[in-house]
Amino acid sequence: MFLTNLLLKHFAKITFTCLTLFACSFIEKTGKLLSKESNWQDYSCDTTLKISNLSVIEVAQSFYLKDTLLKQNLLPQKVFVVISDSQGNLKIGGVTAQNQERPQALIFPNIQLPNEAISLSWQEQEYLWALASQPRYLYNRWEKLLYDERTNFLSKRDSIHQVMKDLNGSVRIISDLRSMANQQRYLSTNKTASPISMHNFGFAADFAVMRNNKISNNLSHYNPLNNLTAQYGMTWGGNFVGFLDPGHIQQFKNGAEMLRKYPDLIFEFEPYRHQYNSWMNKMINWGKEDKANDTKELLIELNKFKKDKPCSCLNLTTNVPTALIEKAKNKTKELGYQSDTDLLLIGDLASKTISLITINGTISHPLGRWN
Repeated sequence: MFLTNLLLKHFAKITFTCLTLFACSFIEKTGKLLSKESNWQDYSCDTTLKISNLSVIEVAQSFYLKDTLLKQNLLPQKVFVVISDSQGNLKIGGVTAQNQERPQALIFPNIQLPNEAISLSWQEQEYLWALASQPRYLYNRWEKLLYDERTNFLSKRDSIHQVMKDLNGSVRIISDLRSMANQQRYLSTNKTASPISMHNFGFAADFAVMRNNKISNNLSHYNPLNNLTAQYGMTWGGNFVGFLDPGHIQQFKNGAEMLRKYPDLIFEFEPYRHQYNSWMNKMINWGKEDKANDTKELLIELNKFKKDKPCSCLNLTTNVPTALIEKAKNKTKELGYQSDTDLLLIGDLASKTISLITINGTISHPLGRWN
C-alpha cells in the first residue's frame, strides 16, 4: 500500500521524466537522421553564439562578390583589414598591387609583429585583393597553388588529343581555360548547370571531332575518351549523370574532390552557394536528386569548412561601431590608408560586427557562428 501511494503521489513527476527521456531520445535520433539526410543544406548564421576569433578569409569572404560592393564600381589602390579583439586591441594588415601584378602585403615599419600587425600569407593577400580586382581567369589568382597540377593536366590533355587525332583525323581543342564571364554566359544559356567550372581553374578541356568542317555530334566518335581518361586518372564528361558532355575531360571527378585537395578554392565557390542550393532543391522537387549527387557532394564539402566558424549575417542590419571605426581609421591613416581611394575592412569581436568602409560610406553586419 505504501508503495502504491508513493507511486500515485509522484506519478506526475515520473511520467514527466519518462516523457522527457523519450522526447530527448527521439529528438537525438531524429536529429541524427535529419543530419544524415540534410547535411548538404546550408547552416544558419546564429548571432547569439560567442565568437572568440576571426580570420582574414572570414572577413574577406563576407563581402567577396557581394552586390553591396560590386554596385559601388570602385577601383581601390589598397585594401586594409583591421581585426579588433574583445578588449579593443587592433591588428592591422593590408595589400596592394601594381598593374596586373599579384598583390603584395603592405609593410608597416612602425608597428610590430605579432602584437599589432597581421602577417598575411600569400593566400590571405589574394583573399583581400579579390575585393579590389577580379582576374580574367581564376587560375591566374591561384597559379602559385595550381601551377604543377595544371602542368600535369596539360600533359595528359595533349597525350589524349594526339590519340584522338590518330583515331578520328581532325580533332580540335575548342575550350580549355575559361573566363568567369564566359562561364556566366554559358550558365545563362543553359549550356552548363554550374556557376563555376573546372575550366575556370584550368583543369578541363573540350574536344571537338570534326567532320566536313563541322563538329560531330556522333557519340561514337567521342567514346574512346572513356578509356583514355580512365587510363590517365581523369574524368570523362560522357559519364556525367544528368548532363552529358561527350567532348569534355577534366582532372578531377568533381568539384568536391578538387576542394578536398585545394581547400583554398572554397573561397571562389562560396559566393555561388545559393545557386547550388537552388539547383539541389529543384532536382529534389523534380524527383531527380540522384542526378545531382556531384552538387550535393560539393555542398557537403563547403559545409565541412564552415561548421562552427564565424559568419556575417548579410540580411540583418546592426548598430555601426562608430567609435571603433574612427579608431581604426586613425590608426590606418598613420600607415597610409586614404579614405577616398582605399577599402577598409573591420572585424570587431567586442561588438560582434563586420564593416566595410569605402568612399561611399560604411556597411556593417552582425557576426555570428555557422550552426
